[in-house]
Amino acid sequence: AGVGLVEGGLLLGLALALYMAYRLFFGKKEDEPAVQEEEQLEDPEDESLIPMKIFYGTQTGTAEDFASDLSKQAKHSGFKPEIVNIEDYDHEAELSNETFAVFLMATYGEGEATDSAAEFDTWMSDTSNEISLEGLKFCVFALGNKQYEKFCDMGKRTDENLVRLGASRLLPVGLGDDDDAIEDDFVSWKEKFFAMTKVKFGTSSDGKDMKFEPNWTVNVMSPNESRNSRYVSGYHPPPSTKDNIELAKVCSNIELRQDTKGGSSRQIDFEISSSSLSYITADNLGICPRNDHKTAARLCKHLGVPPAAVFECEAKDGQLTGIPSKCSAMDAMLWHLDINNAPKKRFLNLISEFATDEKEAELLKKLASPAGKQDYEKMVIGARMTMPRLFETFPSLKRHRDKDFHFPELQPNPKRSRSGVTFETFLEICPKLQPRYYTIASSSKAQPDKISILMSVVEDGVCTHFLQGLRENHDSAPIFVRPSSFRLPKQISTPILMIGPGTGLAPFVGFVQEFQLLKESKDLSEWEGEKVLYFGCRRRDEDFLHRERLQNAKKCGVINQLHTAFSREQKNKIYVQHLMRKTKNAEEIYRMLKKGGYVYVCGATAMGREVKSAVVNVFSEMEKVSLAEAAKIVDKMAEPGGTYIQELWSS
Repeated sequence: AGVGLVEGGLLLGLALALYMAYRLFFGKKEDEPAVQEEEQLEDPEDESLIPMKIFYGTQTGTAEDFASDLSKQAKHSGFKPEIVNIEDYDHEAELSNETFAVFLMATYGEGEATDSAAEFDTWMSDTSNEISLEGLKFCVFALGNKQYEKFCDMGKRTDENLVRLGASRLLPVGLGDDDDAIEDDFVSWKEKFFAMTKVKFGTSSDGKDMKFEPNWTVNVMSPNESRNSRYVSGYHPPPSTKDNIELAKVCSNIELRQDTKGGSSRQIDFEISSSSLSYITADNLGICPRNDHKTAARLCKHLGVPPAAVFECEAKDGQLTGIPSKCSAMDAMLWHLDINNAPKKRFLNLISEFATDEKEAELLKKLASPAGKQDYEKMVIGARMTMPRLFETFPSLKRHRDKDFHFPELQPNPKRSRSGVTFETFLEICPKLQPRYYTIASSSKAQPDKISILMSVVEDGVCTHFLQGLRENHDSAPIFVRPSSFRLPKQISTPILMIGPGTGLAPFVGFVQEFQLLKESKDLSEWEGEKVLYFGCRRRDEDFLHRERLQNAKKCGVINQLHTAFSREQKNKIYVQHLMRKTKNAEEIYRMLKKGGYVYVCGATAMGREVKSAVVNVFSEMEKVSLAEAAKIVDKMAEPGGTYIQELWSS
């Protein structure tokens, strides 16, 4: 009987436990519906906020950074901003529904749209476009570089097209010059922007810089979690990329100069036979560079994070971070953060609030201000300050300041002094490392399984030093292909004039390869259409790149003429543009172009301006017209889809 009572008690207890478990996990609490309803209610303040789209088109990330700045300030000024990469926006279906928008549009090269904005630009510039934007109010800030002839042309074109389609301009287009002080230009434009919105929209704030508000969630794993995360160290593409980035092995890395005392110029070949990559002659090759390990390790130490620590990150608002969602601290420093270039003013302003020393904080704010322009030029640009040097110049920014703090074995001690910038904050506000682009120096028909580039090693150049150190048949680099404006004419008989001093020779190495292949495959004793190349360097026995190849191409009739300018071999410097003005050469150029010939120019912007001036001079003299009239002829040739094609870069 005693056993029965015990069993009955146990059964009763078990039943009671099961009932309580059911109520706990499956039963509804009385206040749950109210809580759920409350969660579904929108913030009443949202109804009074003014919707605002911030579109950006960027090549280097600056326009995207500016969009983030503008958005954060707009939130405190009565707006409900949304940042949109113009590449991800269905402009045909949605733009006519917008009421207020800001366009931050960068110009690429000579007046071209950036890759991300090219489709939008084509659509907007189509004069047969019948869309009406009468309900849209807008502002445009254009980003460009005055070294280029068509300064900020993409932004100006966007502004004009919006007006043409019926939108209402609220501010004259703002112009930012990357060759001078583009951040100051943007700050000045923002002041005008928020002053205007006060009047037009009745906003309550002047849009002054606000304190940093983190938008990322970053979870740094413990040492044990990091070891067990199965994270594989190396390059991992960020989720924001739309490019087909693949690791390609370096099969050749050779010096091209005859004498390296004055520098180094190299050809690097990438094997792509085992990848999904393909290219067309004179396409652009994007390379994701890597920072050096010592610099990356120094910065990890200053931020108090073990290099081997693995973290996960995401943006709270759904924006893409530019960092892999799972990454190690060292890989973030090596592959994804721009830690070797001089800190931008925007960054200095943000980071100033984390300095624990007031004098350091004030100096950082001054350097970030328009009033501190000269100090910024001297202390930051002139001194070639990097991110690690910034922390060493302003030590109160450091997260760990103990001299004996070493990584990765020593774990953080909670008794140590902790202050300054956290790794999580730095990860969010540090500019992201951008790809570098090189015009491909090989023919896709002659060598479809291999991509070649030419590059000159630049002092403190992150990418060129990375490439210089890659070992043949051992190391790989993350690369991808982008289309170029350089395309050979369809007719083989079309005259082709090529001008490419220095590493501007790159696309023409590919052209010559292709000409030779075509000539041999067609068994042509006489080459159809004139092919003329102008090349320039300092001295023929110092930096005459691909000398033997070019001379052989001339000897074999692959190219009709090879004009070379060696600028330092005589008292007065001679460049390619000087050769083009010589009477015999001018007559040759004029004859080729009057036959519908194509002009290809590759190199620095200053050279491009001088070469174009030389072509204008040729037309002026040959057609007996004014320089202004001749310039109109050449400008017409240089229009999109024309026969005067340039691929220039700022020096």
